[in-house]
Amino acid sequence: MPFHIQDILDNASLRTRLLGGSEGVGRRLRWAHVCELADPTEWLGEGDLLMTTGIGIPAQAQAQRDYLQRLAAARISGLMIGENMQAPADIQALQDEACQLGFPLLMTDYAVPFSAVTRAIVDASKQEEHERRSAVTRIYESARIGLRGLGLAGLLRRLCSDVRAQLFLFDSATLQPWQEGLPPLPASWRATLAQRRSVPDTVTRCSNGEQEALVMPLPSLTTCEILATGGELLDYGLLHHIVAVLGIELERAQVEHERMLRLGSELLDDLLQQRLTERAAQERLAQLNCPVDAACLVLARAAGELPQHWQQRLQRLGMGLLVRHQGNELILLLSDPAQAATLQAELDCTLGHSNPLGHALRAVEALREARLALAHANHQRPLVAYADAQGEQSWLPASLEEARRVHRRVLGALADYDAQQGGQLQHTLRVFLEQNRSWQKAAQRLNVHKQTLVYRIRRIEEITERSLDCTEDVAVLWIALRSAQIAGMDAGIRE
Repeated sequence: MPFHIQDILDNASLRTRLLGGSEGVGRRLRWAHVCELADPTEWLGEGDLLMTTGIGIPAQAQAQRDYLQRLAAARISGLMIGENMQAPADIQALQDEACQLGFPLLMTDYAVPFSAVTRAIVDASKQEEHERRSAVTRIYESARIGLRGLGLAGLLRRLCSDVRAQLFLFDSATLQPWQEGLPPLPASWRATLAQRRSVPDTVTRCSNGEQEALVMPLPSLTTCEILATGGELLDYGLLHHIVAVLGIELERAQVEHERMLRLGSELLDDLLQQRLTERAAQERLAQLNCPVDAACLVLARAAGELPQHWQQRLQRLGMGLLVRHQGNELILLLSDPAQAATLQAELDCTLGHSNPLGHALRAVEALREARLALAHANHQRPLVAYADAQGEQSWLPASLEEARRVHRRVLGALADYDAQQGGQLQHTLRVFLEQNRSWQKAAQRLNVHKQTLVYRIRRIEEITERSLDCTEDVAVLWIALRSAQIAGMDAGIRE
């Protein structure tokens, strides 16, 4: 069992009494060490008991107070003085400061050797080490059970019980639980961790003012950390065992998630290319726990590149979904449309979703609905359902075929020129209009000289037979570009 200051006082053979600091008698002792230096804090630290004959204790009252303050600041557990040895005759200031700080000040009988105190702590440590080895055995028993499909939340609960401590697995960027179903960090720890300047590479110790905790990143996941607090067995070594077991479970879950993403991507591609019969499609969707009646297609588009580690983000959501990744777009088949809002918040990009699929062969039509819904999404309204988007912006094409016709009628010649010459005139046009026809901003965005941009714009006007000085022509060109986006034909006009 762990050894505390109170255990020394309760041990009659150690003949030790308390002079001050009764509030600290519950402090845990890891070791006891004799030090006669003027500043023992250079050699002792948290959990240590300082034993001294009194040589290093100053005679002046203020110096005694400073001496004890240094010990308290170093988180030393207590100060034990040998009676009738070499301490100053007047240590009243030392006692007063001990009472004020709640720092245990002990006096041990002259006949009791300091080695007896150390031996008592060592004997207690042996029992504690036995309990720690038992805890390690329990940890790896939990790991064995975890391989049978216990799940991350269940495994974490077992590990908390194994080491009799609180464990929190969280995202270092957001300080939110790493996965749905895991316990959230208490508010006091979130506030403490939010003040960190950087995420540590190894184990660190931190305090929220009331408790201490060990914080450690998981080596297999760049943004995943564990905070461990409470419990008398917990130390650096035990935490490494816990992290090893959790790392195995997270790696297993990640491999399984990647396998499911691959299968889902293949199935989604087959659905969109209409390679499957209705019955075959329903059977494969059922195998992936995606009921066809309620499922909906979702199209997510980021302003630039998709967020880093988006696969990890999807894994943490624990959703039943199929994903197909192309460029800065994700095509997803959600098993439950209610999950769309959570998905949008996690990916932090605009998102449009279709009506319920109904039957497996409606995937192409559902993708059209998702594209039309996405065309109405913006930063103020990042999530739009197809049912809410119809007729909102009547100047946009109302169908996929109409979108293709509009693009072909207005920008067909420009698209042919780009395809034949390997040019980027459609991309140049889009950037120029996005920058509100600002020559300087568009040239900077395209990373070209202004005169090069002027040449390209004149060439665009020649090919399309439309003027970018004419408001009507600008409106037509912009709608044609939006039509290409709705129809999924803008891959060649992206950066």
